[in-house]
Amino acid sequence: MGRQTDKQEQHAGRRTADRRHFVTAGLAGMIAAALPRWSDLQAGASLNLDDPWDRLTALAKLRGNIDGSTVMWWMKGVRYGVVDNVVTPLFGMLIGSFQRLRPVPGKGFEVNMLEMSYFTDLETGAVLDTFKNPYNGKVVEVPEQRLGPYPVLMRPTGVVLPDVPMFGDVELQTRVGPAFVSGDDVWIRDDSTVKVDSDHPMMGKHIYNELVTYRGSLRELNDPGVTSARAEISFTSVTSWREWFEADDVGGHTTARANGSKIYRLDDFPPEYLAAARERHPDLIADPDAVLDAAPPLKLP
Repeated sequence: MGRQTDKQEQHAGRRTADRRHFVTAGLAGMIAAALPRWSDLQAGASLNLDDPWDRLTALAKLRGNIDGSTVMWWMKGVRYGVVDNVVTPLFGMLIGSFQRLRPVPGKGFEVNMLEMSYFTDLETGAVLDTFKNPYNGKVVEVPEQRLGPYPVLMRPTGVVLPDVPMFGDVELQTRVGPAFVSGDDVWIRDDSTVKVDSDHPMMGKHIYNELVTYRGSLRELNDPGVTSARAEISFTSVTSWREWFEADDVGGHTTARANGSKIYRLDDFPPEYLAAARERHPDLIADPDAVLDAAPPLKLP
């Protein structure tokens, strides 16, 4: 399962060729229609990261590939409990995602994403099927940590969810920026607050705050020939206890931090993530592009 068969390689090659044909046949025009100053950038102008649309262009190049092809992300981190202002490590996190961006003229970018995460024992690194809450001793089942594939719209003000939320009632607030520049280094914030009321085992009823910062190269962001800039990610979250923790009697909340980077090949994932994905989600990790291809169409209010 680690190597593609000849048929899989031929299929992947045809898919890449089709996507390249799509790019040369009209994606540049779609980008120009989606981003007001794209023609200026092609003429050699620099991004104004105080401008919402230029900042969106930069974020899109950091987060994905504006030529429509798939990029991948990995993160490693730890989730903590916070009770009486004391931080206690709970478990490790292995996070992987597959993302595809498509310009939507006059609106922004459609982002189609698939994410699979795994919680791990802090000492052994083994993926957890159950977790013992250190605050009340309850042993709980860890639900599958999978999101997508599903498309959302990324606008200068942040993400807009489809008109049919995937996980029950969802209230989402997002904030893009500000951007910070030091020499060739650029950092762009992409933060969100989500209130969820869901019957989905992974979700339940909770409040989730996500604070994300992408880091990349100003030179690459200003280069119209670069459709996907190299990027690193810093992730922090603050969330109420999810129902599956069975922590109603605990109080406090949880927080997490993680770091990682954008990659373009499966083999560039950390080995422990690939091992977990091939054991837990073999069909998904074998052909992520096919999974993204099967995502429902983007429908907005």
